[in-house]
Amino acid sequence: MKKKLRKLAALGLSFIMICSLLTACGSTKAPEENSAQGNGAENSGNMEEEVSGESATKGESAGDDALTVGVVIWSTDDGLGADSKKALDAVAGELGVNLIYRTGSYDAENQTTDIENLIAAGVDGIMCVVIVDTATDELLKVCEEADVDYQVFFRNIMDEEAYNYCMASDHFAGYICEDEAAAGVDMVDELIAQGCTTFGLINREAGNGVIDRRQQGTMEYLQEKGLTYYVSTNTSTATATEMVDATDQLLAAYPDIDGLILSSGSNGAIDAIITDLEGTDIKLTSFDTPADIEGAFQAGNLCMLTTGAQIDPVYALINLYCKMSGNPKSETPTEYGSNYIYMKSAEDAQTYEKYFGEFNTYTAEEIKAMVDMDLDSFMNEMSNYSLEMVADKMK
Repeated sequence: MKKKLRKLAALGLSFIMICSLLTACGSTKAPEENSAQGNGAENSGNMEEEVSGESATKGESAGDDALTVGVVIWSTDDGLGADSKKALDAVAGELGVNLIYRTGSYDAENQTTDIENLIAAGVDGIMCVVIVDTATDELLKVCEEADVDYQVFFRNIMDEEAYNYCMASDHFAGYICEDEAAAGVDMVDELIAQGCTTFGLINREAGNGVIDRRQQGTMEYLQEKGLTYYVSTNTSTATATEMVDATDQLLAAYPDIDGLILSSGSNGAIDAIITDLEGTDIKLTSFDTPADIEGAFQAGNLCMLTTGAQIDPVYALINLYCKMSGNPKSETPTEYGSNYIYMKSAEDAQTYEKYFGEFNTYTAEEIKAMVDMDLDSFMNEMSNYSLEMVADKMK
């Protein structure tokens, strides 16, 4: 009944999406040295904020009464964003779910507006990549007022107050994310294996729970091992050009750096930095994927990518679908952890592109089987996810 009422209300609503391009100028501080005891100085910069956009995907088997999910995500154009959309569209098609995407919002206020507009359009549930951790509960409250279920993906909830509120809500389906700190440790170990001794961290400002965990885990491990590192901290919305500028400034200030860790390669940052490093001996590890993964490894600087996270929205959509359908995986909000996929060579990239490029991870039958799984079986399925698992299955 609540679904029909929302749909009827949505028929009477029309809205014009007015998009404005906001440009901000930032200042840059010189980076400072970090040792096992030190703290880093910051390079702070701003970006031109991406214009918020909307697109829609209709599930192949969706009827007039099909469920509709609003997806709030930073972008569907960069590597991870595009892969995530492919995966979501594939799963939604099998489940008969319609999707409406909202992209380009990088703060709590604009994400609130995105959710309000999606609710006005008559969605039954919201999936959100929350940009500001402390706003997770405020976004949920918007959904609660409209009797709409809410799922967080690519994120956990670090803020204690927000976490407690969400976990007590009947409208919160749950969250899913990877072990970001452990991935940061793995990146350091790979650079050490490559012979690196002095490290540069291309970080972003605090406030994004996922990136915060990556950066914290990386720096704590470097400190634990007594290694020297330097930090450039950039705004959460820094453009690819600004990230390259920050990298160049860090390397100019500390020419001994021979290993770089990029905590977020989104919005084209990783592509631009890979190009910028050509002709140098500096090794790079990064979260997220460039447009041409195989070519990035062949260029010679990239030695490790941490990715494969496009599986997060798959599990998140299934979890939300079960809740919206009245058959939740759990009576309380779920807290899922999924695995990263690591690539270290052009050969790994070929395997990844072959099996993940068009989302061949799960068949239609397997997607529908996951809907019917109990909580333990579903979590076990997630724990088995790996590059090797998918490659073996596809063979």
